[in-house]
Amino acid sequence: MPDSTCAGRPEAGPAVVCVPALDEEKTIGDVLTQAALCPEVDSAYVVVNGTTDGTARRVLEVASTIRSAGRTAGRLNIRVRDYGGRLGHDVGRAVAARWALAEGAGVLVFLDADFPIPASDITPFVQAVRGGVDLALNRLTPLVEGWASSGPVASARRTLNGVLGRPDLGLDSLLSVPHALSPRAVRLVGYAALAVPPLAQALAVMAGLDVRSVHTVNTIVANRGTGSGPRPWAGPDMAELILGDHLQAIGAVLERRGPRGGFSDLGRDLSVLRAT
Repeated sequence: MPDSTCAGRPEAGPAVVCVPALDEEKTIGDVLTQAALCPEVDSAYVVVNGTTDGTARRVLEVASTIRSAGRTAGRLNIRVRDYGGRLGHDVGRAVAARWALAEGAGVLVFLDADFPIPASDITPFVQAVRGGVDLALNRLTPLVEGWASSGPVASARRTLNGVLGRPDLGLDSLLSVPHALSPRAVRLVGYAALAVPPLAQALAVMAGLDVRSVHTVNTIVANRGTGSGPRPWAGPDMAELILGDHLQAIGAVLERRGPRGGFSDLGRDLSVLRAT
């Protein structure tokens, strides 16, 4: 059930971007530069972990450049924490979210460090949360309609949304950046769930939060893909991780809604099978 303390109007506070980064020295500068050009965004919380290149140093260089350039480069208060070891997939985003909320963030936009999102494409996600949306998702579903095959990960995304009673979301998911969350959504699902994006999405939907696909940003090819047709959604190891995350999310649904996830069996009388 939703936590009544989390309900209410959108919270005041700055919009921030949360960026986990691992060996992204070559791309993190462009990511932060675009965020700085978005007038809706005030700060960036960058969590560097397990890196073997100069990612953290590059973040500090970009922060200095933006401060020196003034309005010509936008404005962005860039914060960085550098963890020596790898935190694991999506843990960095949860760390950034906890850090940002502790400092009063009112909107949390999640980006990846390996490719930039144009400033104009960040704005709709911030505005959606300012308008009362709790999970503002990237509307990717139209981009893959008509593909002969989109792979098991895409199927898992659709299946989870169907199990949650939200087939309208298609394969739109917290797996895909950019997306934005309200503070009440983060607090309700919990920081640990943010490290398992399908679980966070499931908890948010079951809690009755406002979950919507708000804007399309084509990250399918940009995310280190090539060509104009379908690309693998993930390599074998990542596919196993993502499929496991979806099973964990479905497990949470079954735990809360019963062994059929709240779906009717249309009155099967199984007592006859138990008769002696």
